[in-house]
Amino acid sequence: MAQLDEASRRLQRAIDDLEQAVSARIAQGAGGDDSTLRDALSAARRENAVLQQLASNVSARLDTAIVRLRRLAG
Repeated sequence: MAQLDEASRRLQRAIDDLEQAVSARIAQGAGGDDSTLRDALSAARRENAVLQQLASNVSARLDTAIVRLRRLAG
């Protein structure tokens, strides 16, 4: 679970960095093709959503397993 949490934190940092880069380019009025940045940001957001759902599922399964183990030990 720790690895999943760390991966989720790294991905969130990457999304934050991309958002800042896009915002900076917009503020500077930079021309050119920003679609690559937008696509990367979009992909990172989708991956982040998937990882958050996965973390939620893993957490729920762990909670269920802990309850079952406590019942068996009880």
